[in-house]
Amino acid sequence: MVTKLSHAFRSQPDLSLAIFDQAKALYRSPGFEFPTHLLSQLENQTGAVMQWLAGEQTMRAVSIPVDGLTVVLAVNTLHHDHFMTSFRALMWAYVAVAIFLSGLLGWWVTRRGLRPLLPIIAKASHINAAQLNDRIPIKDVPAELEPLARTLNQMFERLEHDFARLSGFSSDLAHEIRTPISNMLIQSQVTLSKIRTVDQYQETLLSTVEELERLASTISDMLYLAKTENHLEIPNQSSVALESEALELLTFYELLAEEKFVTLTLTGAGTVMGDRLMIRRAISNLLSNAIRHADSHTQVAIEIGHTTQVTTLSVSNVGEAIPLSIQSRIFDRFFRSDQARTHPGLEGAGLGLAITQAIMQAHGGNIAVSSAQGHTVFTLSFRTTD
Repeated sequence: MVTKLSHAFRSQPDLSLAIFDQAKALYRSPGFEFPTHLLSQLENQTGAVMQWLAGEQTMRAVSIPVDGLTVVLAVNTLHHDHFMTSFRALMWAYVAVAIFLSGLLGWWVTRRGLRPLLPIIAKASHINAAQLNDRIPIKDVPAELEPLARTLNQMFERLEHDFARLSGFSSDLAHEIRTPISNMLIQSQVTLSKIRTVDQYQETLLSTVEELERLASTISDMLYLAKTENHLEIPNQSSVALESEALELLTFYELLAEEKFVTLTLTGAGTVMGDRLMIRRAISNLLSNAIRHADSHTQVAIEIGHTTQVTTLSVSNVGEAIPLSIQSRIFDRFFRSDQARTHPGLEGAGLGLAITQAIMQAHGGNIAVSSAQGHTVFTLSFRTTD
């Protein structure tokens, strides 16, 4: 039996066998030495897995009880260790190659996927202040990117509109400021061209003061308009009785109305939330505008009404109607309705209605105009308060 075991395990050099009887070796495979410090485990830990170093080799064994004997079966794991080492190296190599190929493939897919964006980027990069009318061609864009291209085109349209408006405003502002400055310069040069009397100097100074007051008023209105149009919060939010504010303004403009033989009336009542001074200025702008353009011996009426949703204040007058073609422009800065209604001697920089519109927008409301058959009505609409 022992001879057969010897032949069997000699043909399996990595496999070794030992048989113990109470820690006494009855048989060992040729060349197999079981560590003496593990002999005690054979009695106390039957079936335990043991491992130890034999030179450069790693041995792993298990003990099995058989008929009162302890059989120890051991295997040399050096070959397996070499296999696992090479396997780990191969796996890490595969992982590295996979990461590289994945990154390369991801870069290629991303670049190919973003290729349709290149025309959009190229077109957008060439759009500047001188080419705001240029647009991204929708037909050359994939269906998935059409919403982006349309959104960009809409943004360019808004920028073009705002830029054109800003350019026009700058030109109008320069003209408005240049006119009084030119008047003052010419008057001063003419006055200084020769010796004048005291009355002539005083007349020149009075004319200069008038031009400076006009210039100061224009600048003040522009600053006020800029603050209002920046969507700043209403500084003093409070309950405003429209009929009370309108009544005070009617008293203030009474003398001006009498000079033109115009009757002022007020009907209705209503309360809104907002800044009292801003709302007062909006009503004042409409009232002074209506009196200036009203025909003599007519009536300028203020009517206040309200529903569950809106509270309105209308200022109406009888006079030359505003042509429909310019009704959408009368709220632009520096636009003078006098171009449609010829009234010599009327003053103003054309900012009153623009300021009124900005005030209404700041209060979440709006202003509208209707003019037909010599009857003109400006209506302020506020959200009704609870």
